Formats: sequence, C-alpha cells, structure tokens
Amino acid sequence: MNYTKTIPAILSAAIALTPLALIPLTSPPTALALTPDRVKTIAREITVRIQGPKGGSGVILEKQGNTYYILTNWHVVDTAGDYQVITPDGKSHSVYYSLVRRVPGMDLAVVPFSSPQNYPLAQLANSPGTSGKQAIVAGWPRSGGSLQQPIFLATEGKLTGRQTPLNGYTLVYDNLVRAGMSGGPVLDDAGKVVAINGIVRLEDNSDKVVAAGIEINTFMKWRSTVSLPVVPQSPTARNPQPPASNSPRPPASAIAFAATNSLKAPSEVVSSIALGATYFATGNSNGTISVWNFPGGQLKTSLQGHSESVNAVAMSADGKVLVSGSDDKTVKFWNLETGAVVRTFSGHSDAVSSVVFSPNGQFVASGSWDKTIKIWNAQTGQLVRTLTGHSGLVNAVAISSDSKTLASGSKDGSIRLWNLATGQAIRTISGKNLSVLSVAFSPDGRSLAAGNSNGTVGLWNVGNGQLIRRYSGHTDGVWSVAFGRDGSILVSGSWDKSVRIWDARSSDLRGNLRGHSGYVTAVAISGDGKSIVSAGWLGEIKIWKDRCDRALLDPGRLMTLFL
Repeated sequence: MNYTKTIPAILSAAIALTPLALIPLTSPPTALALTPDRVKTIAREITVRIQGPKGGSGVILEKQGNTYYILTNWHVVDTAGDYQVITPDGKSHSVYYSLVRRVPGMDLAVVPFSSPQNYPLAQLANSPGTSGKQAIVAGWPRSGGSLQQPIFLATEGKLTGRQTPLNGYTLVYDNLVRAGMSGGPVLDDAGKVVAINGIVRLEDNSDKVVAAGIEINTFMKWRSTVSLPVVPQSPTARNPQPPASNSPRPPASAIAFAATNSLKAPSEVVSSIALGATYFATGNSNGTISVWNFPGGQLKTSLQGHSESVNAVAMSADGKVLVSGSDDKTVKFWNLETGAVVRTFSGHSDAVSSVVFSPNGQFVASGSWDKTIKIWNAQTGQLVRTLTGHSGLVNAVAISSDSKTLASGSKDGSIRLWNLATGQAIRTISGKNLSVLSVAFSPDGRSLAAGNSNGTVGLWNVGNGQLIRRYSGHTDGVWSVAFGRDGSILVSGSWDKSVRIWDARSSDLRGNLRGHSGYVTAVAISGDGKSIVSAGWLGEIKIWKDRCDRALLDPGRLMTLFL
C-alpha cells in the first residue's frame, strides 16, 4: 500500500471524522505526590515505541472504539512511509500514514492505530513550570554497543523553568534525554503528563542543545477545535481466526507444533540454515559449518575452511553441494559427501552476507557488504558478472523457481530485481527507508516476501513492483523468511526471539513459536511441510514438529499456536 497517496474511495468511505471526548486537565496541586518509581511504572504503561523511516516514542492519549491516538513529535513521523506503533505489551500495530495529523505551528503529531486490546490512557495536567519541581521523562532509546536494541528508559530530573516558545517548546528541564526519546512523555510527581519531550536548540546564536517539552495545555487548545479520523477495519489486519465451531478450540496452553529437538551449535551465533531431505547445514560465527541429520538432529560432520564467521549457506537442488559465504570475503563450494572444498570464489571486497543456488544448478549468486551482487558459474567457478546499483550493503539474495529472476535486498531500503541470465536491472522496489534484511520468492515466482528492520514482512508483486500485503506482528527485525511448498504458508524469524507462521494469502497469523532465548536469524521449512528448523544467537537450533502430523502447507487445518 502507498501510504503517501489518498486512500482509495472504498477505504475512505469507512473513515469517520468524529470528535472525541477530551480528557480534562487536572491541577497538580490537588494531586498526591507519588514515588519516582511509581511514576516510572505509569510512564512505562502509557509510552509506546514508533518505528519506521524515522521513529521515536509516543504517548497513548485517547481512544475511540478500537482506534487509539498516540501523541508524539512531528519530527518522529515527518517522513512519509510505513510506520508501526509498538505498545507496552510488545505488540506491533500498523499505521495508515495518510491518517497521521500534524499539529500546526508545533512539533507535534497525532498517530492513530487500531487494536481491540485495552491500553491505559495518559492522565494530563497543566505544568506549573516552577523551577525545582520533579519531572520524569520516558521513551525508547537504543541501547549502547553494537546491538543497538530499543530499551525503555525513564529518567529523573527537575524543571528549570520556561523559555520563549520555539516550535511549541517552552518547558525546560535537566533530565538526561537520549536519541529515541523524542515524543515521549514528561510526567509530574503525580504521574500525569504535562508535556511531550523533544531535543531542541532554544538559545539564539548558541550551540547549546537542551531537553525541552511542548506543554500539554498548548496541544489541548488545538485538540478542542478538531476531530480526528477513525482507523478503518482492514480485512488484512484481522486477528487470527479460531477453529471452526465443530472443532474444539485448544486451551491457551495447548500447542499444535512443538520443538522436538533443541540443538547447540559450536558457536555463539548460527547465521543461516540450508535444509535438505535428510540433513541440514548451519553457518556458524566461529567459521565452521555444521551438518546435522534431519529430523533426528545428530551432528553428522563439521566443515572447516573459512577463516571468519560463516554468514550464509545454500544447498543445491540435489543436496550434494553446499555453498557458503563468509566474513573472510570468500564464497566456497563444498562436496557434502566428502566434506571437501571443491572451489573457492574470491572477488568481493567485504564480507559476504548471503548466497543462493539457482534451482537449475547453473549459477550461484552472492551478496556482500561491498554493495554488490556477484553471479558465479556453478560448474566452473568463474565470475560471470557483478551487479551494482545498491547504495548500501546487500543483506539478502534470492532466485525465482524458474531461475530467471534474481532479487536482492539492501540496507539502503530497496529491493532490486535482476535478469539472472543477462544481469539487466528489471525494477527497483522502494522499501520506504526500511532496511531489507531477508527475501524469498514464492514457489510460483510471482511474489516476493521481504523481511524488514521494523519487524514487518512485505509481500510484493514481482510483475509490477506493487505491495500486495504486509504481515505485522514481530517487534524487531525479520532476518529470515521462507515459503512453504505451495506458497500458502510463510514462515518468518525475528530478533524478537520468535518464529511466526502466516497464511500467505490473507496475512492471518497461524502460529507463534516461542522458545528461543536469543535472536532468531534463520528459518527453513521441510519439503513435506511438517517441520520447521530455526536457529540464531546463543548457538540455539530448534526443530519444530507438527504434533498432529498435519502438513504446514494446509492452512485450513492449522491450529493457532500461542505460547
């Protein structure tokens, strides 16, 4: 869906512009002071994370039916694109960008989303603006170090007074505020929201940047004069449907699929999986490749040859040859019967992040951090051509079942489609600035699934480059996607430590497999559709088996799985 254009007439007709009951402002002097810890608890319950082309934090302000309204900074959402609101319970909610409302003259915006869940609403109060009064500022900044994971943070401080308004900012305080907390609440000692936090330069001719807030009474003056849109109920955003009435619904603790084997790889991270009929291979961060019996899970052999982390593995259609890509910048071919390296491809100038065999066995494609894709002759090992065009590192590559089309996904936010035989660029699909982490063609080659850094999976029409539907539910990057045999089921693995099973044709969630202690980086589906293999951090590998011996490829017979 193109959120920057007008919603089609059939959708617009479902949007009702209705006034909402305003939450009255209370007077702080009449409220009892709470402990800072209690105020922080309140802050966590009403503060959301907003992710997308930009992103930051927000406050759950109002509700009309199933439509919630988040108050945040305009600069958090001022770039059009595909946004998600992550509520305090970890659930992800899609945003119709065309329904976002900017508050004129202020760095504020109202972001609506729809949910049947009951979430607490912020209580509001006028700020006294008195120096020395307690202030708690909350939001979702990124953690330090290389992981850069979102974390909830609430900091204590004091109001230092008011300054001349600039984009609505007047209230100043000395709280520690980090990037990602823009749009979060400023609460008084009664746990009421008195302002929306931002980071601004308030002093003329000065490099001094201070934390400041837009006082809530300023916003409410505007709010009292307008109506806000109600989010339409989309058929692709339904909750998972229960089994038919003649089929008993399993209790909440029941599961249809269980991890029948939990394995430990000889490394801290398993980056990739290649699954065959009787065994599977995993690429490990210690530079080795483990080959396991399937479905038993016994370690068959360990392949050694790369000098650094193995980021990607792929298996030939006949299961006899394995190809791998590594941080050591090489691509290696392995004879799986002997465990020997057949040949080594050198040519990338940076880490190889992804590899794929063409189904006809003629080519191997490799994507790299050097922003290129290289096509190799699988029989001779010769470099056929190098594809350029991405402006960011290439995270993922895939080849269609007819061996005619290559897809590449990049950190630059785009998906590129190429003619595999000629190397000619077919089209570029914009991902709205979302880093594309994984790609997979449907079995018929007509659509392409792409996992994104914001936790969504987009399904794209290969023929015209249009978005068909989006799968929302993960709360962190989707690093692996895989289709079932007939294309009716899509499986995704995410850094939110879960594996999700989707009805590919409706985007309904069919299963949520939980059990990983670390990030999930790779998923694969067996040929008979009855097993899933997932792997990731902490060296965890799990084999999930259908307890009722039903194929995963039959969506009508799947039981919803929630752990």
